[in-house]
Amino acid sequence: MTIHNQETEDENILFLTKQGEFLKFYEAFNINSSFFQASGKTSLQTYLSKFLPDQQVIMVHNVHTSEEDIYYGQKLAAQLYWCFCPNANLYITGQLPHVDSFIKQNCTIVLGTDSLASNHQLSITAEIKTIRDHFPLIDTEQLLKWATSNGARSLQVDNIAGSFEKGKKPGVVLCDPTFTESKRLL
Repeated sequence: MTIHNQETEDENILFLTKQGEFLKFYEAFNINSSFFQASGKTSLQTYLSKFLPDQQVIMVHNVHTSEEDIYYGQKLAAQLYWCFCPNANLYITGQLPHVDSFIKQNCTIVLGTDSLASNHQLSITAEIKTIRDHFPLIDTEQLLKWATSNGARSLQVDNIAGSFEKGKKPGVVLCDPTFTESKRLL
């Protein structure tokens, strides 16, 4: 299961108070939202408990995810992956997730690109560079893990990709140390 999570503050406002820009969005598309009742909790704290306890969930974006939401998610879901798409987030809102909060709570982080509707390219290398530019204290090994083995595990293809092991067929990308240039080798 993949869900776009807390990409904008208006998502939380809708669930907390049934106010904000989402209601205007629904109205512009003639979508009746009268059935919706605000829970008084953030969106994540409202919907995550509706999933099966052992269900794998990839939470995409997480720009407006609080430390309390992270803690709630980590306790509730055994297979929770937090996916950052920094270039898409900068394109859409000019904001990034509080990456340090996810690291502090030992979250399983993966990298994504979102789509060409919100990103200039679909390059994980470009996503690594953006994170490196904004969070220079995150070491290269951790960034590469987010982009490779964690990503493969979240997509359930870690039996064939994500690491160099006998029987696997990972792709290989040669990157310069600044992640500004990359070239696919395999």
